[in-house]
Amino acid sequence: MREILFRAKRIDNGEWVEGYPVIYPSGKVEIFKECGEPPDILLRCNIDPETICQYTGLKDKNDNRIWENDIVKIENSMDEGIGNVEFYDGMWYVDGEPSNSLYDIIEYDDDAGVEIIGNIFDNPELII
Repeated sequence: MREILFRAKRIDNGEWVEGYPVIYPSGKVEIFKECGEPPDILLRCNIDPETICQYTGLKDKNDNRIWENDIVKIENSMDEGIGNVEFYDGMWYVDGEPSNSLYDIIEYDDDAGVEIIGNIFDNPELII
């Protein structure tokens, strides 16, 4: 079973927090994060809804979770380049170099050298 998880930037301090987003009828958006013992204790964080990203279920070569809107560097025998991770037509893709087309991120397994180098919110200058 795949792990369904989200992250977003907190409004109060700009730090990333992982959890489960809740959108209230008022329009307020929070992420609920399990913390402490027992696991039913939740931390509520006000977040910027524009920064909500879903976990892809994949990890990079350094065992870091790959999130939607991460910027990744791909190096393998067929091509190399930098692009951002996005969900398109039911799959996770990397959009960017080398040919500015979408690459199925599933094709890049552990041997491919996928590495997170930033994200579009903190490092927009990395996208060419």
